[in-house]
Amino acid sequence: MLVASMIVMPLCAASAPPPIFTLAQAVARARTAGFDVRIARAEAAISSADSASARAALRPQLSVNVNALAANEPQLGMPIARQAYGAAALSIPLYSPSNALATRAADMTATAARTSSLAAANDAIFTATQAYRRIQLADSVLIARGAAVAAFVSHLRVTEQRVAAGKSARYVLARDRAALAGAQQAAEDAASERDQAANDLAAILDLEHAPASVEPLERSVLADSRDAVLTRALRQTPALVAALQRLNAAEAELAAARSTYRPSATLTAQSYNGASSPSLGRSGGEIEVTASLPIVDGGSRSAAVAKAQAQYDRAAAARDQIRATAVRDVANAWREYEAASRNTASATDALADAEEQLRVTSLRESAGKAIATEVLDALALAASAREAVARSIARLDISIAAIHHAAGDITP
Repeated sequence: MLVASMIVMPLCAASAPPPIFTLAQAVARARTAGFDVRIARAEAAISSADSASARAALRPQLSVNVNALAANEPQLGMPIARQAYGAAALSIPLYSPSNALATRAADMTATAARTSSLAAANDAIFTATQAYRRIQLADSVLIARGAAVAAFVSHLRVTEQRVAAGKSARYVLARDRAALAGAQQAAEDAASERDQAANDLAAILDLEHAPASVEPLERSVLADSRDAVLTRALRQTPALVAALQRLNAAEAELAAARSTYRPSATLTAQSYNGASSPSLGRSGGEIEVTASLPIVDGGSRSAAVAKAQAQYDRAAAARDQIRATAVRDVANAWREYEAASRNTASATDALADAEEQLRVTSLRESAGKAIATEVLDALALAASAREAVARSIARLDISIAAIHHAAGDITP
């Protein structure tokens, strides 16, 4: 009994179906491990670091120094002296409007970079969804073509029986074998397309192995109106939101460039604590306030203002372009959804008609009243109708995913 159980258990384990890789898992993987998402997050981290560096210019700076000096240059008219002291230096920017506005621009740029990472995640989710639907479609086509092969095999057996009984000519066998071979080739092509689609998804999601099994293809449902999708797109599409944030950052940079014409003030202080020879006292310090107003700079400030103005104009044009693109994407995605919905309904009706024709033709064949090519045509038409339904459902599902992508739904 123990030997039998040891033999049966591995067989059962070997025959167990592979785990299903769900669409939700693919979406979650795209949001965290997608290459574009990782790059966008790294760029957002760089922008945040730049913002922190700009902000540091507005904060007090404190340093501590330890110094030792031995001066012995009487030939230059300098006294022989020795010093050993410690010092602390403090610098506080009192009034620096240009730096303050530059820091604000850096903060807005960092915010835009973080929003851009959401746009990258939105794109990655849509790309992963498309790749996942390709696998589902390939699975459905493979099943449909497998059913077609089985139907052609069954028809070939009937033809062989009729030829053996002398009710059909022998040349009919060659025609049926050719039809079966064509169906088998189509099935092999479908299997290849399925494997390639799985490999594509594994590359997109940086998976170690291509998914062996996915969820079956099913018709998705959209509970939205076009106006609601458009309103949502203009409010939350990450690319458009990031463009608005970059425009605000460009506006702050323009204000910072113009503020260089204004004065600035800085407070500095330093201490002294040590010993010297000759003795000059053990401690001391100084406090200094410096106010500066640039008068002539050779045109550098006006050039900076012109550059900032051009950058603002470019950001405004990019904002307008992205907004127009968002409106177009919603319109195109919705039109594709309408076409896919109608085609899915017509494909379903065509499949019902093809299956009814196949049923009648099969009855005619059983009664010996079907002509030579009638059954083959019915089988081919039914196989084509099954594929058409699968392709229309996949197209519908992708169009719904495109609507969510255009609306900026990070998790549809």
